[in-house]
Amino acid sequence: MRTRGGGRPPQIDPRSFEAVLAVFVADLRMRWYSKAMVKQAHTVLGRFFVHLRRRRIRDVRAVSEAEVFAYVRSLAAAVSPATGERYALSTQGTHIYLLQRLFRFLERHGVVLQDPTLNLVRPSWKKLPRAVINQAQSRRLVASPDPSTPRGKRDRAILELLYGTAIRVAECERLDLGDVELGKGLVMVRSGKGRKDRIVPIVGRAAAAVDLYLREVRSQLLKDPRERALFLNRRGLRVNVKRIQDLVRTNAKAAGLDIRVTPHTLRHGCATHLLQGGADVRHVQQLLGHASVQTTAVYTHVVPGELARAVGKAHPRERLWKSRSKRSR
Repeated sequence: MRTRGGGRPPQIDPRSFEAVLAVFVADLRMRWYSKAMVKQAHTVLGRFFVHLRRRRIRDVRAVSEAEVFAYVRSLAAAVSPATGERYALSTQGTHIYLLQRLFRFLERHGVVLQDPTLNLVRPSWKKLPRAVINQAQSRRLVASPDPSTPRGKRDRAILELLYGTAIRVAECERLDLGDVELGKGLVMVRSGKGRKDRIVPIVGRAAAAVDLYLREVRSQLLKDPRERALFLNRRGLRVNVKRIQDLVRTNAKAAGLDIRVTPHTLRHGCATHLLQGGADVRHVQQLLGHASVQTTAVYTHVVPGELARAVGKAHPRERLWKSRSKRSR
């Protein structure tokens, strides 16, 4: 049996939980899962292996469906050491998801004959609509930086770019000079989620703010002419994710916004406002870099009032009813 990458299957010692975890995590890294997911796998599966040892199980081949269900029941009753409260359903769902990933991985490589998590069902819950920054708040936020200072012009360019293109904060950090073609109105996003590249448009105010930054500010910040990063800090180095997060939060506070704002808030707001403005969901999907349009549909909720107005405006029976109502007046 060969792996997805075409190499030999990994050698897995089923009697060593540490070895099993190491090979599984290596597989996650090979598939370009995030550092956060890898760290979470270490924590979650480490907890599961501790549970198995307490029940005198030393071999993953000996894990039965009953043992898995016993662990899930104990998880539902457990208290988080960080908060002192029971784990949220979303957290329990993440634990179950990683257990399922692990045993499917082991089954695929012939370590276990049958997946003991096959009948596990992740807990579900009704998600309330997340708070979305509205258009007026977005305008106040991007206008918050001081336009008379180099730092203000740079921060304005970053905010306009985040809101205008819906790129992720890590994607913004990785942008180089050659990735932005203002003449063509395009930005090349390299190594996005899943290590995929994509091209997104940059137009209007976002393009103007980035152009102003490039013409008046970047040369002032540049220390090493070999530096290719688009956005620079005062030391002439690439502006990192933490700094971008800080400047978004600082400017949101200065703008008087009473909601928690992060770079992801701007990404979500951009997508939602595009849909509210009549953009096709598949175009928004391409902009966001989602593999599935279903992800975009969940990510950008439409509030009931807007949905009702959309139905009233677009449904053929509603249009016919309105025209008849006007004629009867």
